[in-house]
Amino acid sequence: MNKNILWLLGILVSLSAGFTSCSEDTQTADPYSDWAVRNDAYIDSIASVCANPPAGEHWEKVLNYKLQSDASEDLGYQDYTPGKNDYVYMKLFPEDNIEPLGISPMSTDMVSVHYRGKLINGTVFDESFSGEWNGMVNEPRSFAASGVITGWTTALLKVKEGQHVELYIPNGMGYGSVERDVIPAYSTLIFDLRLEKVIHPKGPDDRSRKMKQE
Repeated sequence: MNKNILWLLGILVSLSAGFTSCSEDTQTADPYSDWAVRNDAYIDSIASVCANPPAGEHWEKVLNYKLQSDASEDLGYQDYTPGKNDYVYMKLFPEDNIEPLGISPMSTDMVSVHYRGKLINGTVFDESFSGEWNGMVNEPRSFAASGVITGWTTALLKVKEGQHVELYIPNGMGYGSVERDVIPAYSTLIFDLRLEKVIHPKGPDDRSRKMKQE
């Protein structure tokens, strides 16, 4: 074979190897690498913001409702010191001209809500509306206040009818170490939430009747 051809083939092989190496070096980084560590650090930052909110912002933190119940029933949690992962952090927004605010739901109530859920990297994983929220167009979704993840129930029992909040839920009050659909394990869950209506059960335990008696 002609020596010039052999020399050319050698050059082409070298260039091919170089391109392959560059391609491997420039692969897109895994967006979920060190996900548990990143989410833990994110909750640290949110807890700090809640403790020292910027001027003009209003925040609250709500203890996991299960811990509240256990403490009230004297089940040994009175000596337990809650940590940052035992709270749902809520950023409060103006009431969107809905005044006065209504009541908070009980665990036995149904709720009608608008929401959008996302991860700390901005990925939206669930929503009841698309685009910008419009109360005249968007239809809320309804479900039992106690039939959702712990972080949601914890927040709902505190939020008032007509209120708009942003929730930051540590993974332990979400899906924890379990991957769920597009939600990776150990994910902090962030929700833009509007509680539109509290729906009371009917019958002998109808809450509205109890409230009138009180």
